[in-house]
Amino acid sequence: MKQQFSLRASVCLALATLASSSALAAGFQVNEHSANGLGRAMAGQAAKPENASILATNPAAIGVFKEAEFSASASFIDPNVDIDGAVTYNLGDTVVSASPAAEDNIADTAIVPSFFYVSPINDQLTAGVGVFTTYGLRSDYSDDFGALHFADTAEVKTVTLNPAVSYKVNKQLMVGFGLNITYAEAEIGSGVSNTLAGTVAGLAPTAEALGITLPTLTPGASLFSMEGDDWGYGWNAGVFWQPTDMTNIALSYRAETKLELEGAVSSQTPIFPINLNQPGSLDLNLAATTELAIDQKIDSQWSVQASVVFTDWSTFEKLEANLEDGVDFLIKEENFDDSWRAAIGVTYVLNDEITLRAGYAYDDGVVSVENRSLSIPDTDRQWFSGGLTYTMSDDTSIDVAYVFIDGREAKIDKDRTILSNVLPGTDFTTNFSGTQSATAHILSVQLNTRF
Repeated sequence: MKQQFSLRASVCLALATLASSSALAAGFQVNEHSANGLGRAMAGQAAKPENASILATNPAAIGVFKEAEFSASASFIDPNVDIDGAVTYNLGDTVVSASPAAEDNIADTAIVPSFFYVSPINDQLTAGVGVFTTYGLRSDYSDDFGALHFADTAEVKTVTLNPAVSYKVNKQLMVGFGLNITYAEAEIGSGVSNTLAGTVAGLAPTAEALGITLPTLTPGASLFSMEGDDWGYGWNAGVFWQPTDMTNIALSYRAETKLELEGAVSSQTPIFPINLNQPGSLDLNLAATTELAIDQKIDSQWSVQASVVFTDWSTFEKLEANLEDGVDFLIKEENFDDSWRAAIGVTYVLNDEITLRAGYAYDDGVVSVENRSLSIPDTDRQWFSGGLTYTMSDDTSIDVAYVFIDGREAKIDKDRTILSNVLPGTDFTTNFSGTQSATAHILSVQLNTRF
């Protein structure tokens, strides 16, 4: 029978899709796969087939294209996630040490690319393929961070290959289906903070007088680390309905993708009651999403877009390393909540060459104060965006977009047991209490061509 152990020092999980950031979307979703979509905060994206990037949100909608289409985009992401708080250490009910713990810019800048190609097969069938990402998160704390034992640095890089096909039922209705083939490689870890090492060293004389030897901790040493990779498979489907020449309505669904990251587990710190230096694996599921979208023309120049996206984050309950010797090592309880994202946008065709866009979105966070962590510091956020398309010729256009994301300041309050029974009947515990604030700037450019 597998044994169960709790992690006595926090492990940082960060998921980076070609290096994305926790400031961008609920949980660790990523929306940076369409510059024209970003220009209106992704409002109505599943119902607005302007170019081949529509494949990422609704495979059915690729059926509107009469010629082969290609789109390639690159999004530059500049996040700013700051943590401000204090860490305390307790021996039983007695506070033995307290120190500030603050860190600015825990997320790196990044460039996220995507590529799409679609082509009609006949009057009813259209096929296409996309290479992009739908999930990602990255955080990185310095060795001087006073709560490094709650979160350090980690990275998972993923890429999804999504072949898809659309079938035209009639002039108004199309249905689509696609396969998701996702590759992920991960490095996950936590470290010994200078405040933890100093506090344990300060307790050592008292413990030795009682005949108890405390471990020697080196600041910056690894408490826990894991590297692994895996391929995961899923599917997506959509419906695209044009009840009138002025209205598009879409419903799309992307199923959960299950990953089992396999690799090596290690620790440089002798405080765990089990062997962490051995092969292991970690289950990680990418949540299912559902989008309902509408694109409504007002006249030949104006149109409005709106969408609601539901993400089934409640399936993400915990992080647990499955070690080769049969031990299940509980890293962290996550207990995510399901999330909603609502967006509204407007599109204005200025002339034959320029189309303008603007949008607003509210993105619901997936964690409560009880479950919010330093490794995934999620919170509610607002999107403000604008963009334009410049049509260079009948076959080629360029999209550009700018997005500002403003995250709500949120409280973090976490407790950890570092050592049980460090003195007779007395645990050595730690607490981090503070706030997180997050903003991000996104600049996206996309080239579209048909042939």
